[in-house]
Amino acid sequence: MRRYTRHVPPVSNERARSDLGSGPTRGASDRDSGPCEPCIPIDAIEAARERIAPYLTPTPVRRLEHASDALGAEVVAKLEFLQPTHAFKVRGALNAVLSLDDDARSRGVIAASAGNHGLGLCFAARVAGCEATVVLPETSAPERVDDVRALDGRVVLHGDDWNAANAHAIELAERDGRTMIPPFDHPDVIAGQGTIALELLEQRPDVEVVACSIGGGGLISGIASALRARAPQVRVIGVETRGADSMARSLAAGTVVELPAFTSVAKSLGARSPSRRTFEIVRDAVDDVIVVSDEAALGSLVDLLDAEKLLVEPAASCVLAALEGGSVPDLEGRVVAPILCGANATLGQLVAWLERYDLDLTGRPRS
Repeated sequence: MRRYTRHVPPVSNERARSDLGSGPTRGASDRDSGPCEPCIPIDAIEAARERIAPYLTPTPVRRLEHASDALGAEVVAKLEFLQPTHAFKVRGALNAVLSLDDDARSRGVIAASAGNHGLGLCFAARVAGCEATVVLPETSAPERVDDVRALDGRVVLHGDDWNAANAHAIELAERDGRTMIPPFDHPDVIAGQGTIALELLEQRPDVEVVACSIGGGGLISGIASALRARAPQVRVIGVETRGADSMARSLAAGTVVELPAFTSVAKSLGARSPSRRTFEIVRDAVDDVIVVSDEAALGSLVDLLDAEKLLVEPAASCVLAALEGGSVPDLEGRVVAPILCGANATLGQLVAWLERYDLDLTGRPRS
């Protein structure tokens, strides 16, 4: 096996919050000062775990030898891509759908998705015995469309990005009487994602740093809410890719910012802006948000495949790129848990991504 060598280039990883500086990020002293008002209540997250437990088994935690060696840390990845839909999104979708009453279920559910939430919603609808409609951007990969249909989802293609698809989904929900299940701006969805942290704390009660990617912010909001309540000493790090960095820009501006366009390779990060709810949770409960380049995310994706034989999406590998690129201080000797959130990627897509960014098969620049 080729020995792992850290190759992530200095890509001007941006601190989202200027008050964090370059030393230790906000820690237990800040978190212990009082409750996080915008956070999802821990009772709701625990109830979500009980609700989804009959249908989903806990995902494993695996030590990443190559990353552990490189960082001098105990890097233990939470393998969320081993969910039935190969992404964490099924947790929140299932919790939200199972929370509906019989009348709402009979009228069906609908959502806009860049892919993974749509798959989760279709799985949840199948469990609950209702119909799911998924509005996908017209730019969606054919594989995503096929995957939604394979789970009995009704597909509607609309718009160039998630924002346009979402606006159309809202219109259809109002017209047809379906219940809208947003991918991130919903307390039941966020509570479902928070069950990841409850599992992780049981599997690795010694965890000290948790890192996960940010799209609209539902995943990190659930995780941060659970950790704030159950393990406030744990640092929470969010990661975005450039061109999908709406949360970092929003934190820097002190208010929700919408990107003029979504340009990142990490399509499943999806949204051009967080919601007010997820922005406030991240602002109050997350220690740092780091932005990496698409090239860095792809390089870490290839390294993970090469060293650990795990193929994930850029939306998951970007977390490793942030850790490996030295943007998170004080990791040596720590127990660090990256959340590998999804793996709805194919080898064909990987080859196309490498060609697009002029990277060779090791994830390094060709020139």
